[in-house]
Amino acid sequence: MALQSLPPSAAEYATVQRREAGAAVSAVLRLWRRMTGDFDASWVDVGPQILATMDRAQERIATGALAYVPAVIGDTGQRLYAPTYDVEPTALVGTAGSGAPTEVLAYSAVVQAKTAVADGATAAQALAVGATYLSTATGTLLSDTGRTAEKMAGNARRVTWYVRMLTPPSCGRCVILAGKETTARTAFLRHPGCDCRNIPQVEAVDGDLTTDPKAYLESLGDDNLARSLGSKANAQAFKDGADPAQLINAYRRSGSVSTAQQYGRTVKYTTTGTSSRGLAYRAMSQMRANQRLDARGRNVITTRRLMPESVYQIAKDPADARRLLRLYGWIL
Repeated sequence: MALQSLPPSAAEYATVQRREAGAAVSAVLRLWRRMTGDFDASWVDVGPQILATMDRAQERIATGALAYVPAVIGDTGQRLYAPTYDVEPTALVGTAGSGAPTEVLAYSAVVQAKTAVADGATAAQALAVGATYLSTATGTLLSDTGRTAEKMAGNARRVTWYVRMLTPPSCGRCVILAGKETTARTAFLRHPGCDCRNIPQVEAVDGDLTTDPKAYLESLGDDNLARSLGSKANAQAFKDGADPAQLINAYRRSGSVSTAQQYGRTVKYTTTGTSSRGLAYRAMSQMRANQRLDARGRNVITTRRLMPESVYQIAKDPADARRLLRLYGWIL
């Protein structure tokens, strides 16, 4: 299903910014490959070129973002106010989203390489560690630059609310947050490499794949649905009526999904949602006899909350699977 409801400016902007960021990351990595085992000496030659590449990319990303805001306001039928101030793209060059100079951000790749050597890595292995860091750091830098430019341009044109827009393909963590509104002062939650966008709130319309998680997931084929939700079992659970937010949030903390021996087999379970404030706690009412107080004094259910994969393994038939999915709080 195509993103036919997206305004042309939004679709073009996502494509161009992704291409600009990808080209910048590739250029930075090409320069990094000139580094040698003498990290500091080679950085004297390579470092300034990497910084110059980052600066050019930041300016191009900022310029694109500043042009996008009035374009998408016009595309969505909003009133296009004259800007109350001008934003100069070069003002966003040289600073990372954290406020640190890009010199510090870039040189941290050298620090990562040195640390790897201290931990026993070879020079080649250490440079690979630095390359990985530099790739992620550059992508995040440019994403932050674009978002900052968007917000500055929006504030200048009296835009005070934004909605989270997906640029598919998107991961499950982003999908369940699609359409969330934020103020101009609040950045939405994102992970490294996230390519979601802030767009004016008026663009959030019912049925738009960029703002309706369920509609987006229903548009995916089986393989992409499994990738977004974490497994084929989760994808099947979604088709059977499971809440996608429950499926994704089960993995939000490291170690929240575990295995154990139960029902004569190895099962997967999660503790997410089993405290007294969790949705699963209310769903698992038949099991509340098995509960205790956690370290914070909250009631938690001690019966394991089976993951959909294990639910399908023990279910007698599709109807029984749906019953168990509801019992364990996956279907609300």
